[in-house]
Amino acid sequence: MKKDKTVDVRPLTNRLQEITHRIGEIADACESEKRERTQEEDNEYHSLKREVQLLQMREDVLTGASLHEIQALNPDKSLRECLNNKQQVSITLMRDLQMSSSLEGTGIIPIQDQEMLKPLRAGLIWDKVGINIRAFLAGTELRWPKHGKAKAKFADEGERLEDGKIDFDKLNVTPRRLGCAIPLTRETLDDSQGVVEGVVREEMPQAIIDCVNEALFTTSATYTDDQGAEKPRKVYGPFVKAAEKPIEFAGAVPTRRELLKMKSAVAKTGIKVSSPCWVMTEDMKNELEATPVDPGSGRFLCENDVVLGVPVYVTPEVGDGYIGYGDWSYQAAGFFGPMNLTVDPFTLARQNATDFVLNTRFATTTLYEEAFVIGKAKSA
Repeated sequence: MKKDKTVDVRPLTNRLQEITHRIGEIADACESEKRERTQEEDNEYHSLKREVQLLQMREDVLTGASLHEIQALNPDKSLRECLNNKQQVSITLMRDLQMSSSLEGTGIIPIQDQEMLKPLRAGLIWDKVGINIRAFLAGTELRWPKHGKAKAKFADEGERLEDGKIDFDKLNVTPRRLGCAIPLTRETLDDSQGVVEGVVREEMPQAIIDCVNEALFTTSATYTDDQGAEKPRKVYGPFVKAAEKPIEFAGAVPTRRELLKMKSAVAKTGIKVSSPCWVMTEDMKNELEATPVDPGSGRFLCENDVVLGVPVYVTPEVGDGYIGYGDWSYQAAGFFGPMNLTVDPFTLARQNATDFVLNTRFATTTLYEEAFVIGKAKSA
């Protein structure tokens, strides 16, 4: 079996161009001098035409339906071998093309700047689940007085009742500082013509919202910092305590009975449920949307963002494999004082930089831990 042949056809192409140019020169001379070809020119012309016919024959063969790519240093020899062996071949004309990349950075090709792309934020639900978040609170802490239950007993006629008591206590919460700082050089601010500063002023309050959302819905009392170290959280919501004794699911996705068990766990404590909701990840919600209530019913555990008549909200902060249930009217939260944005052009003046610093104080506490419960999948 013959091996495939490859040749470089650039010499063939170059020769065709040379012949075309020479015939053009003969024609130009005859036209300008208003004469016929001389005998010498006529002999040269017919010789060139025969060579062109030969080259075109070779080109017709090589550019036909092809099974081989021809690239060799000796095209004549390779072409003859291919023709003698009745092989189908093709020519790839290799030309040096100037690409648009050669104009990169010159400004000749304009760049059309579009709208600034903002970062994606998934599951910001702290303002949707029913928490009464107050603002501009004053003082160093919030306090809720509370008391326990009084107990009654049956007694016979004339029997002396035993003394009872009501336990009094208080629930305190202290606000914690919450802030964000971004230093920028004056060159960055000036050269961007206000674009970078506008992004900073918009993004810093959003960072506060992200942090509050994470704190309220996390199921872990610790977090991993930017250096990879695990540290305790200063502020967190009700799911951290509830996750200490979760309702364990038998599988990766809860059954309808297990979800009903979660609702019952809250209701049987005596909590007056007014605005409950489910909190889970988008993946868990998708699983419930694909889980039938029972075979053949055509109904699914989650339909129209509702499970067992209770609305569903999604956030990645609750963690994979977890489902939270509760009434968020029993979670108190608030911002103390204003949200202060300080633009400091002086502290970093030796570096020709400006420091953007946003500070506020935030506090949250669970008024009744019984109002919340966590379910945990087997795989979590």
